[in-house]
This record gives sequence, structure tokens and C-alpha cells, in this order.
Amino acid sequence: MDLMTLSAGAGERHWHGPRSGRPLRSSGKRQMQKIGAFLGGERLRPDLVLTDGSFRAQISAEKALKAAGWTARGISTSEDLAAGRLPARDALKRPLLVALPGTVRQLLGDPAFGLSQGRVEELGPGCLLRLAGQDGRFRLIARTDAGDLPDLFPYPAPDGAGRRDRPAYYYRQSAVIPVRHTPEGTQILIVGSASGRHWTVPKGIVDPGLSPAASARIEAREEAGIKGRVGKHPLGHFSYEKWGAICQVTVFIMEVTKVLEGADWEESHRQRRWVSAPQAADLLRLEALREMVAGL
Repeated sequence: MDLMTLSAGAGERHWHGPRSGRPLRSSGKRQMQKIGAFLGGERLRPDLVLTDGSFRAQISAEKALKAAGWTARGISTSEDLAAGRLPARDALKRPLLVALPGTVRQLLGDPAFGLSQGRVEELGPGCLLRLAGQDGRFRLIARTDAGDLPDLFPYPAPDGAGRRDRPAYYYRQSAVIPVRHTPEGTQILIVGSASGRHWTVPKGIVDPGLSPAASARIEAREEAGIKGRVGKHPLGHFSYEKWGAICQVTVFIMEVTKVLEGADWEESHRQRRWVSAPQAADLLRLEALREMVAGL
């Protein structure tokens, strides 16, 4: 059995909440994405991913898996791992254990791993270990630290020859143009950007393991607080420059059936507004979206 342990990325420095809720800071997210790109490039796909239940470890696992080009669904929490113990591993070939650095050090301090105390204490955020196990004993195969990995990510896949500022999946995106039909005619829902500086429609990165339509449906619920029917076929496609390269966007029509309010709308800090197609064409920032809306 191949066992992989990953120390969660660096957490926010100024955090006054519970230890289990401490989030990753930007550099910690980058650490996990670099580790993920390494795993994908080496084809070290785990058959099970367990975390210690902390928010920091959960997000670390998600960031790493997505950067590797794999789905982040199916991550589980282990009470054994949270307590610094090796989880049950029957019939597993390559589990990945993601935990806070202190928990990883506690786990690997067990004599079964054969690591000296000095080597265990060196394990900080963003450290990946591969260990081979047999008859309840383990030996260290390799150590990979995020700080030793390239700053740019392979493209168009984790084993691609190109290089980009962000993981490869960032450059594949989808969006919906939300519509409703009224006696006055078809209306379109536009939403404020994250910065609040301009108007847009729900749009986001297509997560590995999701179709563009499924991903766009999630973005619509989170960004605009809406649910509805997404067309089977795209309305169109467009591209734009971001993160030092070109992002490809697939656009769908969504017929809105429900508008969420209050806590049900995850990003309720955004503005949203129903307007006519000509008004939307005037207000939207991206020219490609303006052209598609004008065509409606």
C-alpha cells in the first residue's frame, strides 16, 4: 500500500475563531494547488481522501484535487485522523490523509512510521509524504514540499507542456443568462460583480468532474440566488483574457423558476436586477455577453 499524507496549507495569520475553523490564506491555497498539480502530473490519484475535519484541511484537500484535474467530491472526515491515529485502511491501495500540520506530526510520530523526531518536527504546511506500508510498518518513499515546486502550472492538463499562472481548470468556465417571461416581455437578471463595480451574469470556473451546465447551475444559485432550468444546448461561447492566458466560456440560457432570499442566497452581498434585453445589453461589461443578450 502507498500511503500519502499532506499537511494542510498555511492558515490565516490573524484568526481569533476556533482552531478547527481557521481558513487558508492565499499562500496556503497556492501551496495546495502546487501540490495538486504535482500529484496530477505524477498520476498519483488516491483511492480515498480523508481529512481531520478542520476547515483548513477540507479546503486544502479540495484545492489539491481540483488542481490535479480530479473531482473534489467524495472527501470524507476521519475521527481517527483527527485524533492523530492511522485510519482503518482495508483494501486501500493509495489513501491520501490531509490534516493540520500538528495532527500530521502526531500521526507520523508513531514508531510504525520509523521517522526520527527531528524529521517529524520538520513537517510544516504544504508538505506531502509518500510512504510504503507492509505488515503494519511504513518506510518513507519521497517527500515533496510545495515551496520546491514550480510557481507556474502545467497546461492544458497536469502533464501538459504549457505553463499558466493558475491551475489548468481555471481556464474552462461557464455562465448562464437568467431569463423570466412577463406580460411586458422577456426580462434578464443581471448581478453585481464581486467588487460591485460592474454588472455581469452568473459565471465561474468549471470544477473538474462537473459539466459546464452543471457548474453554471451552481454559480447561478450561489452568485444570483436563483434556481431554474438550464438549456441542454449552449447559447454560445466566448473567450477573454485573464490570469495571463485565454479563458474559454460556455454560455447557457436559464429559465428562472425560483428566486432565493436571505440566508438561502450564499452571495447576498451582490446586487441583482431584472432588466429588459436592451437594458442588459447596455449594462453588461463583457462585449460578448452584450452581443448574446442583444440577440435575445
